[in-house]
Amino acid sequence: MNGINYLIILRIMISLNSYAKLNIGLEILDERKDGFHDISTIITKIDLSDQIYFDLSDENKVIQKGIKEKNNIVYKVLMYMLEKYNSRQKVNINIIKNIPYSSGMGGGSSNAAVAIEGINQILSLNLDSKEKFDIGLRFGSDIPFFLSNSTAKVTGRGDKITFIKSPNMKNIVIFHPKYELLNKTQKVFKNNSIFTDGKNQKKILNEINNNIKIKGPIFNGLEKSALDIFENLDNIKK
Repeated sequence: MNGINYLIILRIMISLNSYAKLNIGLEILDERKDGFHDISTIITKIDLSDQIYFDLSDENKVIQKGIKEKNNIVYKVLMYMLEKYNSRQKVNINIIKNIPYSSGMGGGSSNAAVAIEGINQILSLNLDSKEKFDIGLRFGSDIPFFLSNSTAKVTGRGDKITFIKSPNMKNIVIFHPKYELLNKTQKVFKNNSIFTDGKNQKKILNEINNNIKIKGPIFNGLEKSALDIFENLDNIKK
């Protein structure tokens, strides 16, 4: 071409959805000596999602509105994986949030799980499922769930995950009141005084396994604690 050399640089970008989760009921079985609680719940992914973009760059960067980079779990996952796999490449990650903050829908854990998968892809690490699950467990007990495409029964402190068939759920209405309170989940757990034996979750699991429509109301073991803490929350329930 007239003796002119052309250099074409292709910039690879990966875009992944980071889905929210919904608890189909929740029971608090016991308070553990380590400060956590034994729970029983069924969780499933819903269509609400964040969008996360990954590309190789000249510096490691995690961009998310409203949170300092070094406090972001995605940044911590990125730094860990780069060190663990001795990668000299640098990754830029941009998170577009749609899942409300502190909503109990697993936004942070979902983002961390998708970060593991996105970094795996952009760096061509070829990690298997167990390797990705093990990384997830370092940063949160529920992160492995978000690395799957299934519904799960969750017990223990949230770290015992058994994948089950997905329920037949079509339309869901979600209310998210904007209560400004740091560490909401921890405070609701700490305030809880109701412990149950798991029979409510067994009933829901039986309905799912037998393709029976889940019958409400669905028991939430933290409902009373939340109602005690958050003023006017009961009005939304009504």
